[in-house]
Amino acid sequence: MLDFSKSHFSCPNHYSNSRTPRHPTTCNWSEDMIRFFVLLVILGIVCSGYSQRDTTKQVRISWGGEQDVLPYILKGYFISGWLGANKLRVRASYANSTIPGFYLTEGIEMDQVNAGGISIEHFIKDNFKGLWFGPGIGCWVNSFETVNRVKGQNNSFVFSLGGGYNITLWKRLYASPWVALHTRFTGVSEKKYGDSKYVPARFTPEVSFKLGWKFGNL
Repeated sequence: MLDFSKSHFSCPNHYSNSRTPRHPTTCNWSEDMIRFFVLLVILGIVCSGYSQRDTTKQVRISWGGEQDVLPYILKGYFISGWLGANKLRVRASYANSTIPGFYLTEGIEMDQVNAGGISIEHFIKDNFKGLWFGPGIGCWVNSFETVNRVKGQNNSFVFSLGGGYNITLWKRLYASPWVALHTRFTGVSEKKYGDSKYVPARFTPEVSFKLGWKFGNL
């Protein structure tokens, strides 16, 4: 799940006014992260119960991988894999990209983001085809630089709600146009560096297109 926003990963904020770049920090499990992780699990249980109402069906665990075009357009990369059964799947993803210039706030020269996340997705149809929707949580880390070459970092915990439509192209190959709205719960404070300021967006919409491959059953 890659999105242009101005932060990455749910951790405390770290900023540097020096010209020496700081290395990305790892995320801490804050109370907010635990709260929303519990929410994600509850939603997953509800979706799982709904998708398995028909007990006559045999449960088969499938797995696959996906590639999202947006991170590559934004000079980055994307990695994603999923496990699923019946109409429910759990997907983990990691993405890197550079925020386009028109999206940067005044005084910010460069902003590179790294985003990791996990989502629970429910399908209306069997075999992971057609319409899907579900929630997700993510950790975003933004490494940015001002026009005066001052480097900084912003970290955020993000809750996402998205949906899309899987279209079979050939055998196990499928396409999936999708949309999502990401809400940042930490790392939303504005930071000033002289005449420059870094302003993380509270809400970040995303529209993209994925290609995926269903490898088979476990």
